Amino acid sequence: MKVLGYNGGLDGYVARFGSSHDSAAALVIDGELVAAAEEERFNRDKHSGAFPIRAMEHCLKEAGLRGFEELDLVCYYHSHDRMWQPGMIRENAPRMSPLGRALLTGAVSGLRAVHRASKLDDARTARTFVERTGWAPPPGKYRVLWHHLAHAASAFYESPFERAVCVALDAQGESHSSTAFVGDARGLHLVDETYAPNSVGYLYQSITYFLGFETGDEYKVMGLAPYGDPARYRRFFERVVRTGAGGRFVIDPEWLGWLVVRDGLMRAGSGYPSSMLRELGMPRRDDEPIEQRHMDLAAALQEALERAVMRWLATLRDRTGEKHLCLAGGVALNCTMNGKIARSGMFDGVHVAPASHDAGTAAGAALYGYHAILGGAPKMPVSERRAKVYLGPSYTTMEARSAVREMRHAVRASRPGDLARAIAEAVADGKVVGFYQGRMEWGPRALGNRSILADPRRADMKDIVNHAVKLREGFRPFAPAVLIEEANDWFDLTGLGGESPYMLFTVPVHEHRRDRIPAVTHVDGSARVQTVRREDNPRFHEILRAFFDITGVPVIMNTSFNVKGEPIVNTPMDAIRCFLGTQIDLLVLDDLILDKRAVVVDRPSRTRDQSVAQTA
Repeated sequence: MKVLGYNGGLDGYVARFGSSHDSAAALVIDGELVAAAEEERFNRDKHSGAFPIRAMEHCLKEAGLRGFEELDLVCYYHSHDRMWQPGMIRENAPRMSPLGRALLTGAVSGLRAVHRASKLDDARTARTFVERTGWAPPPGKYRVLWHHLAHAASAFYESPFERAVCVALDAQGESHSSTAFVGDARGLHLVDETYAPNSVGYLYQSITYFLGFETGDEYKVMGLAPYGDPARYRRFFERVVRTGAGGRFVIDPEWLGWLVVRDGLMRAGSGYPSSMLRELGMPRRDDEPIEQRHMDLAAALQEALERAVMRWLATLRDRTGEKHLCLAGGVALNCTMNGKIARSGMFDGVHVAPASHDAGTAAGAALYGYHAILGGAPKMPVSERRAKVYLGPSYTTMEARSAVREMRHAVRASRPGDLARAIAEAVADGKVVGFYQGRMEWGPRALGNRSILADPRRADMKDIVNHAVKLREGFRPFAPAVLIEEANDWFDLTGLGGESPYMLFTVPVHEHRRDRIPAVTHVDGSARVQTVRREDNPRFHEILRAFFDITGVPVIMNTSFNVKGEPIVNTPMDAIRCFLGTQIDLLVLDDLILDKRAVVVDRPSRTRDQSVAQTA
């Protein structure tokens, strides 16, 4: 049975509501996720919400399908018929002031009316699919799913657990901000729900705006938090985020109407509650320097998020009796929170969907379609199972070499006898290496197929890669990739079963190891670690092994192969252009190592020798 899941791409939605993003497609055959990719990797528009036709075509091609007509089912990730439900008012309005109640009721009612007038409904979604693909699924072969159900399915059906409590947590999915399901062999069963705008995702987003960042920049706030002292604004967030019935988080009623107006209608550019400005001061503009108060605010926000979510999870554990946790949704990409949940011992095991953001709902929709709609094989436990992440497109050696020939005026290629050793030696020598091989990763993390590699032993390497290569803020941390065999000797993987293969948990670096890998040790002594098994990525494992043999350190800095504002590279030509447009020293493309024939662009100077190709 072949099931295609997808998200994004509803014509007119972005213009009216500004929130269609991270469109993607995924294909499940007989219960196995065989292909998945985000549309942004093809159209080069970061966080693209366009109809994912190229991602769909990739999935069909990867499976050897001739066309859409060979599919048994298509599942979409979002039900417009569930948008702006009365529960948003029923749950939140009684706690609000008359003004807040009026704001909330007016916003929800108005947005619901706009949806109806615009005919943004589930039937429109189905028609758009037919228009864009040219294939009309037979009756019953096209299904629209609940957004949070797709999130939960993306985590549960790729987890190693027979049963678990499955939590979807984001700013807003249709009318909800959080849901909890119990997953077992029979499926996913709703046990708890919270309606937006009562949303820790919206709260985190609003402070992200306040700190001068954009939508989708919440991870920057997470990276800024360790530089601050949460005590400065702790009392503020203790009032704003409280614990209510059933352990659910409860956002201060004064904020609720403002949050739905700001984040549902006006986005960035609306005002802030006067009480917030009195306590926090004026918001930062994006061209202003980051001050200590901004760091302290980020720290207090991160602490408040962790406190609210962990209290709710503890209640869910006690209520359901489940010993395992699956997480998905945009908030589940907060790897600092994830690490603390794992180390708390609250659950025997924690699995976070590798693509927890909205793109991951494409995989969740396809998996749910197979298991729950088509009645495929029930979810069964798989010993030591790790979700598949190398699901994107790959390109042939011929295609890679064709790109090199096209750019031969700018690059020179060589093919070393021992590629892994050559790469390890270059990194150990202080070179920054773009590394491109095999199938592209599924999800927002580069896990050794579309990566930039550098030496973690050099304290200045963090600044070099941030400023001269990635062209991004200097406070942003980098992740370490480590040999699985050596991981526990360098990192505290408590609660993770000795591994973290998807770079989704922040963990402590052992204190006696921190001065050995300063470039990947954050200011608070933590790191967002990726453990690498040979069976998952043989060549990347071989590079790490060679680096270990050379340096005595089984760790390499690993960051995504892109620059600020651009998606991760997809094609060989994408890789070469990114290489030439940055101060990356070498590019590994398939079995070739490329260097530059000349300085192609003028980038900020580095603190070390910037040698380029020694060409004839």
